[in-house]
Amino acid sequence: MGGPGYLEKAQKSIRIYVLSLVFISGLLLIGIWWVVDDYLGYGLIITLVILAGSWLFLSYATGLIIARQVTKPLTAISQAIMHVSPSPLPVPAPQIEKLGMAKELIANLTRQVYDFASRANDANYRLEHNPVDSILQQLPVPIIGLNQEANIVFSNPKAQEYSKSEESLLGKNIYNKFDILFRDGEITLEDWIERCRNNSVTAQKVWHGIRMTTYQEATQYCDIAASYVQKSADSPIEVLLTIFDQTDNYSEEEEGLSFIALAVHELRAPLTILKGYIEVFDEELSDDLDPEMQSFMQKMQVAAENLTAFVGNILNVARVEHNQLSLKLHEEDWKETLSAIVSNMQLRARVHGKTLELTIPDNLPKVGIDKVSIAEVAINLIDNAIKYSPKDKTVIKINAALTTENLIETTIQDFGVGIPETVMPHLFEKYSRNYRNKANITGTGLGLYLSKALVAAHGGNIWVRSKEGEGSIFGFTILPYSQLADKDKSGDNSIIKRSAHGWIKNHSLSRQ
Repeated sequence: MGGPGYLEKAQKSIRIYVLSLVFISGLLLIGIWWVVDDYLGYGLIITLVILAGSWLFLSYATGLIIARQVTKPLTAISQAIMHVSPSPLPVPAPQIEKLGMAKELIANLTRQVYDFASRANDANYRLEHNPVDSILQQLPVPIIGLNQEANIVFSNPKAQEYSKSEESLLGKNIYNKFDILFRDGEITLEDWIERCRNNSVTAQKVWHGIRMTTYQEATQYCDIAASYVQKSADSPIEVLLTIFDQTDNYSEEEEGLSFIALAVHELRAPLTILKGYIEVFDEELSDDLDPEMQSFMQKMQVAAENLTAFVGNILNVARVEHNQLSLKLHEEDWKETLSAIVSNMQLRARVHGKTLELTIPDNLPKVGIDKVSIAEVAINLIDNAIKYSPKDKTVIKINAALTTENLIETTIQDFGVGIPETVMPHLFEKYSRNYRNKANITGTGLGLYLSKALVAAHGGNIWVRSKEGEGSIFGFTILPYSQLADKDKSGDNSIIKRSAHGWIKNHSLSRQ
């Protein structure tokens, strides 16, 4: 603020000055005592009175001298401020060279006062001629203005700094300068602008946790606030973007998930061995065990399956977040596939005292699915229904049918605790869980997030209806194989390759 070392030097000179005056006044007081006691020969009482009076006088005089010298730098600063301030009476500039102490500090602060006044005058001039531009230029957050072609027609210094590019942003297309990734299922900036053009004169929108890759492939996370105003002749700006850098906050979440995924990956080998031993024990010993021991064996097997599902969820979420989860869709019989999934879940349901009831017609069309991934979706939903059903609600209904839109819809219905309305809007977000049940029901808050990504990769949708105290119905749709685009098929086996990812690119020309 006052320059490196200037403040310390000023403090040191003031200390030396004050200590010197105190030392001198002490010496004078001692001298007065010596004169009064040895030369004048006054009695003790008179000597004490004279010393007290002398001490008061010296203290007062020393205080006046110190106050006058110490306040001189403050007076100089005040005079510098008054000198540059508009006033009917002109105030001369302070004479810094006549100061006895803190000369360097005051000279530096005075220069800053003059510089600030100069910048303020320039800002006032800009404010008079273009007030909005002046304000936006000074804001401490990146501001970008776009015209109808999505070219940048305005950017403040913070936006240029945020781009990490020395080349000016002006005139460049924002989709070329910034690779903006939105979370899957969320409207992109491009689509939002198009919607505004068709339906609104003015509009605002805020996105949270956006992934943005800038110059030199620097990935950052941010919140973006957009303001749309229908284009007019008065201004070339159609959309004004305000970017709030949240890299420190959001990257912690990403790094945490990557670390967890790495740790969980190491569990796969011992978990596979554990499941193998349990299966061997079940095959070799089940006939020799009493009912209680058989129940223990079943619980061990269910616990191993739960842990396997947990490991799979964590790893797949990490792959989704890094765009590394690839699906291969084949033509399959949905009744056969779903029946096998439900059959495998029966043991888990039985251990928890639940019964799975499956209803599925015979005439469903063949579906295009990745059997492992779609099984993970069904298992997540069925497992949630098991966990969130109380002991007295033993039935979980699973139904599949063909909708009027010619989609195969599968629903899982429980009659459990239900979901609060406040939780519903965030149910398919990462780490979202019902706060009322966190302490009683285990989970990671990743199963529904992953299920949504996998269903979307199959070209379907996932939804939920719920009422507290009455239970929930989760449903998802998948496409008949005949509806899947022929251009997605490859090879003799007609494999359809899809990517399950949690991010979509903003610009349509670069979307996959």
